[in-house]
Parts: sequence; structure tokens; C-alpha cells
Amino acid sequence: MRNTNLLKYGIAILLSAGALYLAFRGQDFDSLFDIIKQANIWFILLALALQLVAHYIRAWRWQFLLRPVKQNIGIYHSFKAVVAGYGLNNIIPRAGELVRPAMIAQSESIPFASALATIVLERILDVIALGSIFAVSLYLFQDEFMKAFPEIAQNSLAALFIISAFLIFFVLVLVNKTISDMLIMMMRKFLPEKIATLFVTAFGTFTKGLHGLSRDTILPILLGTVGVWLFYTLSTFASIFILPGSGIEHIGFSGAIAILALTGVAITIPTPGGLGTFHYFISRALNSFFFIPLPTAIAFATISHSSNYIVVTLLGVFYMIRAGVSIKAAKKEA
Repeated sequence: MRNTNLLKYGIAILLSAGALYLAFRGQDFDSLFDIIKQANIWFILLALALQLVAHYIRAWRWQFLLRPVKQNIGIYHSFKAVVAGYGLNNIIPRAGELVRPAMIAQSESIPFASALATIVLERILDVIALGSIFAVSLYLFQDEFMKAFPEIAQNSLAALFIISAFLIFFVLVLVNKTISDMLIMMMRKFLPEKIATLFVTAFGTFTKGLHGLSRDTILPILLGTVGVWLFYTLSTFASIFILPGSGIEHIGFSGAIAILALTGVAITIPTPGGLGTFHYFISRALNSFFFIPLPTAIAFATISHSSNYIVVTLLGVFYMIRAGVSIKAAKKEA
């Protein structure tokens, strides 16, 4: 297990290092620093504030996902767990996905497995939302995507449709007891008894906390999902004004949508908080889509990433330490 973790973290570090090299290759760091010094601190703070509002809405939505397990989850507890999860992801990829349910399980005295199941369901909703945003940006900038990122643009719409259909079915399996019971019957019928018992027990424990989702939670969950991604978009839009007079502010709201879509791609790659991958994708998009000089595009990516990365990481680690939850304990619980 230790060797597997070392390999996993080593690959993440190599991916980040490689992406940072590709992003900053051939750049004059003195010139980059001169551009960064021109940043408008107020728009940096505005973008960060809007990002935190999105996290707060995420915590609010999480309360409804957790409602079958416990009514009236504390919003402050859920917000701290959300920020801690993102903060830990910025250090160790995917570690926050375990720390977050461990924190809420501890603070609200609920089963860890049920809390973890809500994280899986939440991620599915986010993938569907991000896929929709990516489809819109691909429609708006199809030629630009084909030129700058042909490996992403080719057949991506078909892939998004297939993935979304599968994820919607998976959501039904998770939340609908009738469909879950049918799947359990199939496991018992087609798998050897010992293996079937293992899978059925794990699956039943995992989905138990989601079967109580009622119709009155659907609207708040959908509104919460829209709210989360709306404020992510507004945060991205505010960030394009970070470097006044650079020309980035002219990409407009549609350009901000494209930047957000590529941000999702960058963060999906298992690097610590999109370190390196964000710099590469965003700087190349600004340069190829909107003809922003590459040094300016890299400076923008550096500012917008580092401001959010530093604040969320420090705040998240602080919340985790205050809660007395460790990564080791969260892994053991999982």
C-alpha cells in the first residue's frame, strides 16, 4: 500500500512538474514578474470572494444530500468540511475526498460511508454540470478548440453525451431503492456467493444514506448545482480584469465560460489542485483563442491560480487541524 501511494504521488508530482515546464518554457521570469506586479488586488479579492460563495452554496446543497442521514446539518460544519476537502486536494490529489466526509461524520455523528456516498453523488452532478459548460464553450469556440486542443475537441461532444447518460443511470442506481435492489439481485444471481456477499454488503452500506432522498430535496439540489457553477463562472469572469489593459478583459463572458471549462479539464487531471495543468491549459487558451501574448497569459494564469490556491489551502488545513482529523485517520475510516 505504501509503495502504491508513493507511485501515485510520484506520478502526480511528475505531471505537475511536466505541465509547469511546458507552461513556462522559454519565458523571461523578470518580464513575467513585471506583469504580475501590475495586477489589480481588488479584482483578485473579488474573484476569490465569489469562489468562496460557490463553496458556501456547495455546503448548503450538501445539507440536502445528507438529509436522509441527518436533518438540520450545521451549515458552518459543512462549509468547513468543503473548504478542508479542497485545501487537502491542493496538497495531495483526491485526499480531500476522504477528509471531507470524515470531518462531517465526526462533527455531526453520522456514518462515514453515508457521507462518502453523498460526495460521489455530488461529483456526478458536478461532472454533468461541467460537461454542459464544456459543450457550450465548444460550441462558441469550436474552431479555436480544434486548433489549440484537437485531442480534446475531437469527438468530445459524443463522449460527453455517453458519459452523461451513464452518470444519470448511476445516479438512479444510487438514490432509487428499487433499482438498487434489482442490481443487488443480479449480483447475487451471477456472482459467486462469497464475492456477491462482499459486494452486496459494501454496496448496501454505501447507498443506504441516499435512499431517503425525497422529492422536496430535488429542487434545492438542482438550484444548488446551478448556483455553484454560476458563481464559479462569475469568479472566472471577475478574474479576467485582474490585469488591466492586458486585453484579457475583452474576452468577455463567453471567454470566461471557455476558461472555466478548461479549468475543469485541468483540475480533473490528478495534480495537486491543478498545479501546472491549470497554467498550461489557461495560458495556451488565452494565447490561441484570443491572441493574448503568451507572457501575459502565463502571468494571468499564475495570479488567478495562486491566489485561490494559497487561501483555500491555508484555510482548509486550518479547519482540518481544528477538527482533529488527519489524512491517515480518514483513509483508515474509508
